[in-house]
Amino acid sequence: MFDGSSSHCLVGKFFTNSTPPSAADTEQTLRKQWVLSGDMTVKKLDDGHTFLFEFTQKNDKEKILKRRPYNVNGVLIVIKDLISSDTIDFTSDSFLVAVVGLPLYLCTDDFLPTLQSQVGDNNAVFHGMSNNNRFIYLQVDVDLKKPLRPGFYIGQNQNRFVGFKYLNLGDFCYNCGMIGHVREKCVQVKLPVERALNATSRTHVYGPWLRHSSVETSCQINLMILPNDVGECEKSLTYPQFCIEVEFKMLAVCNTITESATTSISRFRFPCSYLYTEIESTDSIATSKAYEVIRREIYEKTPSSLGYVRHMPDVSESLVEELKLIQKDKFSCDDKWLTLKLQIILQYHLTHVDHETLLSIFRERSIEREIEFLIKKRVEKNENLLSLSSWEDQIREVISEMGFTRYMHHSYVSRRANKAMLEAIQIEIASIRCTVPADRSTVCGLKRFKVLGPDMDRLEPCVICTEEMFLAEEATSMPCCSHVFHSSCIEKWFQVGNKCPLCGFMLPSQK
Repeated sequence: MFDGSSSHCLVGKFFTNSTPPSAADTEQTLRKQWVLSGDMTVKKLDDGHTFLFEFTQKNDKEKILKRRPYNVNGVLIVIKDLISSDTIDFTSDSFLVAVVGLPLYLCTDDFLPTLQSQVGDNNAVFHGMSNNNRFIYLQVDVDLKKPLRPGFYIGQNQNRFVGFKYLNLGDFCYNCGMIGHVREKCVQVKLPVERALNATSRTHVYGPWLRHSSVETSCQINLMILPNDVGECEKSLTYPQFCIEVEFKMLAVCNTITESATTSISRFRFPCSYLYTEIESTDSIATSKAYEVIRREIYEKTPSSLGYVRHMPDVSESLVEELKLIQKDKFSCDDKWLTLKLQIILQYHLTHVDHETLLSIFRERSIEREIEFLIKKRVEKNENLLSLSSWEDQIREVISEMGFTRYMHHSYVSRRANKAMLEAIQIEIASIRCTVPADRSTVCGLKRFKVLGPDMDRLEPCVICTEEMFLAEEATSMPCCSHVFHSSCIEKWFQVGNKCPLCGFMLPSQK
């Protein structure tokens, strides 16, 4: 059927019941998507649905095959390797599928065969997890002759839905789930297929939530002046400084429902003179030192697991200008410690299905936090750590008190109880083998001092909490080695051990 004389060729065919995009649109769109290192020639074959692509660089061909699928104006074009003249099957294509809402206790190698079966490809390849563990990725060969797999139910009463999201998914039918036509041209199903969304409502099985695409977001920045609570310590500063506390706030919005989650990320400081000190950035554009500091603290130091930063526009430049106005209008020439709170509010606009999935993830994380607290409490009280049944009972009690009884699946409770028991035993063994509390009277007698201006420039960050020493905070200095830590950090440290965190210098142990 095809001339396979060139090893640098690929063939593509539109999978659609309608008129396919034009040759010009096809070539223009695919060139943008493929970003070739060499050149390409495109030939439209007689049936009007099929195209032959020939590349000057072999690596372009290999890259394109790895990054399937592709669509032009929403219409899927199935790309296949051109090997010899054998008949090529254009009724399947390779998709990267994200598994969403799978409970943590099922994120195991043992559950992979079940995932492969549910997604419709027993040879689906595990492709990794997202940074925040919200998605498991599988490379799946999708049968285009069948409806898309939307997901599957789990749980004791089959009441929790685990969804599939398809990367680069173009147009498909929201009635029947088939690729190749849209709802308006569906002749198979007159009404959309439905399923349970939660305990009180239902939803369509197929919809835009099957696409693994960028979430619609909006970003709001608030910069607020905080009260100056450093007192007389401000007089020790030799130059004016900003101290900025960063707080991220995520709002998940679905119609009129809003769920929020707030996380304080960090604090940082820099001299006010940085606002007017120009430096040359890596792309040879002059920026201020303040711009570089703000960008580093917000975008580079934020944990990728939070998932916030990739949705944020670069606000560093506008913040620099706002700080200039604040310094000029709100502070006097005698002010040396300018304390502000930077609040970054990110709104995620979700479909009702994605919103329900997000709620499931939030609930599961809340349960995990309560179980971690339970483990610490039982270790401290030494409450029969080897009794698996008591762990199961208390985990059920935690879930019940939180009102999340739909998560009280026997498999989850059993696995989590076993894991909690092992975690508690490991904590107990570590405390017995490795730590002896320091003598309380010796700890109380350690040198304490208020952090002043010169101290902030000379002291290293506290290695226990990894934060800087900020003005007016209380610090503690060790004898002999003179290492310095936040007083609150080192006091907690010496409740379980008697060695300096940095050098191992030993204080007398508690008798």
